[in-house]
Amino acid sequence: MNVCSEVHKPAFKIIYKGAKGSEYNPEWFVCENCHEKRYFGTPNDIISIESVN
Repeated sequence: MNVCSEVHKPAFKIIYKGAKGSEYNPEWFVCENCHEKRYFGTPNDIISIESVN
């Protein structure tokens, strides 16, 4: 599983759209700060988001 940083506390499990033509959809555990900064794509790239707390 991918995480935004080893020292951050994950707040969300986010599944993003994969590359065009691929069936792989990357899954990330992301903290609130990194998610707000949109390091991992735009809202249009998100397939699903779940709270981890």
